[in-house]
Amino acid sequence: MVEPLPAVASSSSEEQEETSFSLDIILTVLRRYWYAVIITALLGACTAYYLAGRQNYVYQKTASVMMRDSKAGKDASSERIMTELGIDSGSANLANESYVLKSTALMKKVVEDLDLHISYGVRKDFRELDLYRDTPLLVVFQAIDKSRPYSFGITPREDEQFTLTYSSTDDTPTEVTGSYGQPLVLPFATLTVHPTSRMNDSWKDREVLVHYTSPLATTHSLLAGLTVTRPDAKDSSLLEMTLTAGNPDKATDVLNHLIEVYNQLSKDEKSQSSRKVESFIDKSLKEVKASLEAVDQKITDSKIKGDIVRDTETTMTADFTTSQALEKEIFDLETQIKLASNLASSLKETGMKDALISVDTGLADSSIASQVTLYNEAYLEYQKIAGSAGRRNPIAVGLRDKMNSTRAAAGKALANYRNNLEIKHRELQKKQASLSDRLAATAAKEHELMPLMWEHKVKEEIYLMLLSKQLENALALAAAEPSARVLETAHGSDLPISPKTMQFVAAGGLGGAALCIFAFVGVSMLNNKVRNKHDLPGVSSLPVLAELPVLSKKESKHPSLFIQDDHSVIAECFHILRNNVDSLLPRPEQGGYIMMVTSTMAGEGKTMTSCNLASAFAKAGKKVLLIDGDLRKTSLSNKLGGKGRKGLTSILRKQVEDPASVIHTAENAPDGLFVLYAGPYVPNPVTLLSTPLLGKLLKYLQKQYDAVIIDCPPYGILADTAIIGALADISLYVVRSGMIDKRYFTQVQQLADKGKLHNLSYVINDVDFKSASYNYYGYGYGYQYGYGRKESEDAEKAHES
Repeated sequence: MVEPLPAVASSSSEEQEETSFSLDIILTVLRRYWYAVIITALLGACTAYYLAGRQNYVYQKTASVMMRDSKAGKDASSERIMTELGIDSGSANLANESYVLKSTALMKKVVEDLDLHISYGVRKDFRELDLYRDTPLLVVFQAIDKSRPYSFGITPREDEQFTLTYSSTDDTPTEVTGSYGQPLVLPFATLTVHPTSRMNDSWKDREVLVHYTSPLATTHSLLAGLTVTRPDAKDSSLLEMTLTAGNPDKATDVLNHLIEVYNQLSKDEKSQSSRKVESFIDKSLKEVKASLEAVDQKITDSKIKGDIVRDTETTMTADFTTSQALEKEIFDLETQIKLASNLASSLKETGMKDALISVDTGLADSSIASQVTLYNEAYLEYQKIAGSAGRRNPIAVGLRDKMNSTRAAAGKALANYRNNLEIKHRELQKKQASLSDRLAATAAKEHELMPLMWEHKVKEEIYLMLLSKQLENALALAAAEPSARVLETAHGSDLPISPKTMQFVAAGGLGGAALCIFAFVGVSMLNNKVRNKHDLPGVSSLPVLAELPVLSKKESKHPSLFIQDDHSVIAECFHILRNNVDSLLPRPEQGGYIMMVTSTMAGEGKTMTSCNLASAFAKAGKKVLLIDGDLRKTSLSNKLGGKGRKGLTSILRKQVEDPASVIHTAENAPDGLFVLYAGPYVPNPVTLLSTPLLGKLLKYLQKQYDAVIIDCPPYGILADTAIIGALADISLYVVRSGMIDKRYFTQVQQLADKGKLHNLSYVINDVDFKSASYNYYGYGYGYQYGYGRKESEDAEKAHES
């Protein structure tokens, strides 16, 4: 099983690593501290149960009403009348009515009507129950300071006695004894306690709590639990009122009485509105009536002055008719005068020569026609006698005289008739002229009367309209309806909606567990040490070749540096490390690599890493040389039993001609693994390592072995490692999990960038594989691995000191 080499982290991978890092921390906390999480969850649940038990019950009731919305055309008649008359009615729409229902004035009226500012309760378990209708006592305050709230307890005793307990100004409990129905004077109030029908023996020696708050404070408290909403469409006229209170009966009574008060106030407002309209109409009627009477008087005076009987139109019509009759009469007279003149001319002509006169004179006077008839009869008889007896005949002469006398009489009658006609004609002409003058005067007077007539007509119509509105407003006042029609009175479950104990307990348990987890996660996040490979990408781009798990207790007690169980997880991790190291560089044609193993400080497990990496190469069939390059501490030589024996210092001091003579095999090491001990102690390791002979030696050994692994001192402490690092092909930097600060690895990155450590890579030791980030190691062994604990503890103590 080979793990591929990690690449340099990109920006997107860094985000993923941070996410997995956070998840890893949480899962690690759950695995390590599950018992603490459970205990904290139980404590949170118990605390939540206690807090829920201390909360008073809250009940909820709902009522529904249908409002008469002015926008929907359902205005009161008085409001519509005021609108038609141009008066601001002050009508509100449905949205405003919902605010009216939540007004302080309305709720305060409810509080005062139901005496809700005085409440009664009794303690049960951890909470107080609101007695509302079930109180066994009733307290009447004769005098009290209403500026602040008061609370006290009343305990019924025997023989109509009770004990009242209150807190004095210094919070000292004070107890007084009183009798039912008798005034009791307290420092803050004078009150009387009365038993109710609920009083029985079960209340004896049981304290009843009495709370007094100002009506305004109680109003605000109830309004805080009142909501008014429109349950369906926006244009609906339905309103739903929901109230929460400490007693279901209290919530029911408050909602129902609130609707009653609202309707009563709305009816009063409508009555006031109707009275306002009535007052306005009465005043307007008086003003219009007075103005109408003034206009009537002006019209009457003008008619009298203009000699108008009824009105100008009637007068002018009568005068025009009379004028037409006069014109006809004048025309007839003129015709008669002309006929009379013509007849007079005919008579004159007949006097000069005898002839007949036309009887059809056309004259209205019949006497003239009679005379003409007599003349014609005499003329015809004369002509008859004169033709037979001659003109001189006495009869003819007599007839001629008769003709002359008859013609003379007709002429005289005709002259008189003509004179009469002329006289009458002149009189009619005068009358016609007078009538024409009168018509002209009447027309002028009509022009003067026209504005008065229009004013009279308008005021008359206004007066009639006001009379109609007065009657309509009277009907509206008699049939005034409330603004809200109750669809559903206050209703709802009698079970409390709060507190929800199970939800409280669940939330408390989850909150306690979350608090515990977050506390451990916070501590973990505040720890700035490198714990695994996910902590390095943010500070260094160097690859992590392997992560080595914590040793189990069995393995940590084993005296050998070499892992003996080839099937253990840590053995497999060293094989992964060997494979990744072998993949770093192309293998040379002869020999192998020079690898150095170092760390930041002592106790990080570099010696055991060197040994088991060499063992992994040997088990893979490679010929490996393990060199103890720590000439000062010689940990590798000491643990492998080569302390003081000839080794590297002997070769560098040229005390040995053949290096192979000081190369040994180690106890418990696999075949193919050889060891070059540090050698005898030298006082100047840096000077010894700086000789060219070290380079020649390593080149010689490189050709003889497939891998040469040098266990070096910590890099940042001694210069020895820098000298060896310049000659190595691969540099392995061992980091113990949770030991070194992340910020230090920016310096390690600089060493790699400057080429002081060739092909530098990390090996992270002592990693906790229980984390969810390491599921790919799922071998199912369930071991905890670790090594070098004593070294780590010693190093940490040294570091702290």
